Amino acid sequence: MPYTPEHKEQSRTKILKAASLLFASRGFDNVTIDEIMAAAGMTRGAFYAHFKTKAALYAESITSTAVNNSRARSFLDGGGSIEKLHHLVKSYLSRDHIDGPSEPCPLSFLVTDIVNREPQGRRAYTHVYQQLVAHVAEHIPCDRKKEREQRAYGISALLIGGVALGRAVGDDKTVDVLLASCLKTV
Repeated sequence: MPYTPEHKEQSRTKILKAASLLFASRGFDNVTIDEIMAAAGMTRGAFYAHFKTKAALYAESITSTAVNNSRARSFLDGGGSIEKLHHLVKSYLSRDHIDGPSEPCPLSFLVTDIVNREPQGRRAYTHVYQQLVAHVAEHIPCDRKKEREQRAYGISALLIGGVALGRAVGDDKTVDVLLASCLKTV
């Protein structure tokens, strides 16, 4: 008996979630298809019913993680406001985000890994980044579109860079100062 479409979608979601967490913590090159499938509770053979290649999974996991991240969803729901932007910034630039990658943002967790990836993965990363910039711009109180966009690029770079550095630095005090400085700058 063939699997139902719902079962297939649930399996795909499990694979994407497992892949997102593994890619975020170890990078593309240090994760195997077997490890992804084991983390999803499936066999390697099931992989190919959902994805053609590991690179295709990597690209889709970037988009999927960004779309399904509760931190991002709470920011994107509803209209633009400066309060929502402040909430996003506080949530994003937090020890919880850096230390507990239960919902890793692919923009900051894959920032150094994406440079060496196939065009498909880089396109997905770029698309997610452009969406972040556009959504941040919507929440900046300014009448001039160009200025709003420039500020959004700066804020998004500070968010991504702050988390990426916070993950890279091995000293808790330095991470705390870094986060506090980023929060004060935004």
